[in-house]
Amino acid sequence: MSTHVPHFPTDTLTFNGNLIVAAAAKYPAVTGRLPGNYINDTTALIAKMAADLVGQKNAKGETSQLTQTQQANLNQLLHWMNQARTTAKLAFPGQTVKLHQEFQVGVHDKHDLGSVLGRADIILASIQNAENLPTLKHKGWTDAETSTFLAVRATFPATTQTQQSGKGGAKQATALKNADAASLYEHLLAIQNAANLQYPAIDPANVGIRDEFRLNTFPPANHAPATPAPTPILTPATAATTPATK
Repeated sequence: MSTHVPHFPTDTLTFNGNLIVAAAAKYPAVTGRLPGNYINDTTALIAKMAADLVGQKNAKGETSQLTQTQQANLNQLLHWMNQARTTAKLAFPGQTVKLHQEFQVGVHDKHDLGSVLGRADIILASIQNAENLPTLKHKGWTDAETSTFLAVRATFPATTQTQQSGKGGAKQATALKNADAASLYEHLLAIQNAANLQYPAIDPANVGIRDEFRLNTFPPANHAPATPAPTPILTPATAATTPATK
């Protein structure tokens, strides 16, 4: 997978992506040069970019900026996080490090949505840990509680999920968006290359088709690799007036 993140606005990437995918669907000769699901995968990536942007904004936003529905879901999530913490404190008395790291007892330094979801994910993973679950069940926790906790967590976009390492939600949401942008960019360049091979610029009849694939406008000029200036061809007349290179 490409690790090259395009350094231009996401809107530019998705706008051109939609046009390039539409052109590919119009010209089967181009899609025939690519793997069977390539165009569908590219279309899915374009749609995913929109979700990534929402996830990134949610992860960066403060919980006080949530919609009424999101706030209600967050209240439910906080409730189940506290229920799990309370049960864990009964199940593992005196195990301060375990309670702190696995059940996030006493961890509440960051209140942005990404951080809250990150703590929820760590607690959920700890609840489902085969070493912890039997002990939790001895204190009244059941599979029904786990299922409800998971269902409440699932009401938030998957793009705001964080790894158990506890890294910030905003950082991970941005990393996810960048990874998807890099993958989409790679897909679009591959489609353009297939179009370029099928409809080369050497044939003037291909101008219109090449434009549909954005071959002259994407990537943006300020992002494309610099093209070396052509070496001037000296005629006998110009050679006489051109200073010699020292």
